[in-house]
Amino acid sequence: MKRGCFYNVLFACVVIVLFGFSSYFWFNFFVRGRSLPTPNLIGKPVAEANALCLDAGISLEVDTTRARNSDKVPAGYVAWQNREPGATSFVKRGSRIKVELSSGPLVIRVPDLDAQSPRTALLRLGQQNLKMGNLTYTEAASDKDGIVASEPPAGTVVAAQSPVSLLVNVPVASNTYVMPDLIDRPLDVVRPGLEANGLHVATVKFEAYPGIADGIIIRQFPLRGAPVSGRDAISVVVSKAEETNIIEQSTQPARPITQ
Repeated sequence: MKRGCFYNVLFACVVIVLFGFSSYFWFNFFVRGRSLPTPNLIGKPVAEANALCLDAGISLEVDTTRARNSDKVPAGYVAWQNREPGATSFVKRGSRIKVELSSGPLVIRVPDLDAQSPRTALLRLGQQNLKMGNLTYTEAASDKDGIVASEPPAGTVVAAQSPVSLLVNVPVASNTYVMPDLIDRPLDVVRPGLEANGLHVATVKFEAYPGIADGIIIRQFPLRGAPVSGRDAISVVVSKAEETNIIEQSTQPARPITQ
């Protein structure tokens, strides 16, 4: 009984060994016999890469719609292939290898950040593989707020992760006044006094108002007592003998308030 079990186990072992040997043999004969290690085409010119593929019995496909930046592979040479090269990676004869060529090192230029906020500049610099350097703020009497200059200047070719320092203009702080009461006062007298202090009468509307002489302010905005500065537009309604609904827009820009 024991001997019968021994023979059964021995027979099973022999079958397993024969099966493994047979699988290995047929794999090498049918699969590896018709395959070969994938050639390494990286860093080679197209002509040499094509010759290597022809010798191996495979075809080369160059993707002309895409290119890859590379600091190690010269422009026009193979920078990428769709099959991993090496002795452990096999490719069948008659198959195709697709490659992309190098366009040379990546050229990074400082973007134009004129009039943009520091937050937007930070995002754009990150997209260009750059980083933000020093931020300097200045108060200048200028209509342009935001970034006014960069170092290096916009368009300069720089290396990846180079810092870009920025000069940011912030609005000049305007003096704040308490809006005076303009009602029942002549526009011709009020307007020069307001503009002498940097306040801007932006809109004047004429409206008929019985019993009041022409040119007298009958409504105002902002109202009396409200805070007002040189950046705020003042609107008034002025009496006129006949209502014409004429709106006069001041063409003079707001001027900074002088102390």
